[in-house]
Amino acid sequence: MKQLAFDFDTTTKENNMINVNNNASDISNKTKISTCINEILNKKIIPPCVIIPNFLVGGESTMLCSLAGDAKTFFSQYSAACIATGSKFLGTTIDEAQSVLYIDSELSEYQIQQRFKLIYNSLGVSPKEGFLKIIHKRSFKGGMPDLSSKAGFEKLKPEIENSKVIILDNISSLYRSAEETVQNDWNFYNDCLDELRALDKAVLVLHHTDKRADNKTVISIVNTKNRHCANDGNMLKFEFGAIGIQEKFEFRKII
Repeated sequence: MKQLAFDFDTTTKENNMINVNNNASDISNKTKISTCINEILNKKIIPPCVIIPNFLVGGESTMLCSLAGDAKTFFSQYSAACIATGSKFLGTTIDEAQSVLYIDSELSEYQIQQRFKLIYNSLGVSPKEGFLKIIHKRSFKGGMPDLSSKAGFEKLKPEIENSKVIILDNISSLYRSAEETVQNDWNFYNDCLDELRALDKAVLVLHHTDKRADNKTVISIVNTKNRHCANDGNMLKFEFGAIGIQEKFEFRKII
């Protein structure tokens, strides 16, 4: 990282002020790229669509990271079902149903079927026609396209454009040609995210941080430091599975 230092020369202050004024006059005669803060403050800007408060917002992306086997996919499938039906998400109200595209590169069609049967039964609702669409590894004859290339991304783009929420499950299996430690390999991934945000999509990206054998049924989601949240800390904790005396499958918020 470069370290920059400012060197102030008070003897040339007056001459510098003259140059600044002249430069400002020259810039005003050219095509503007920057925007005055006053213009931004006075502009009527449409607020982004909040899908799930503090979690998914239109025009933004969220990355869900954890060890393999920590129920990221189950949680994301539950999120998708809540969003696509306008059902409460762990006690949080979702204002209206939104179209969701779930891109799952690992589970079989049968596994997807069985999981969503459990989820919809636990929610007590039926899927709305066309609101939740799944692309899985058998959707293409040659297997899931490699999103590390433009050609792979273009194969999914028509479906992406018709959905408000995009869930990418997961980076490792969707961006197969990219080496995690090589920055240049991830430039196209970043370009993809930029394009999706520009299209006002709410994007949820799943990422494995490591692998381990045990599974958990009590999950804590922690805020990381980011541009929307100055401090990290617990966002929510929930459990899922056969809960209670009747052992009915459900998702339940703990805190």
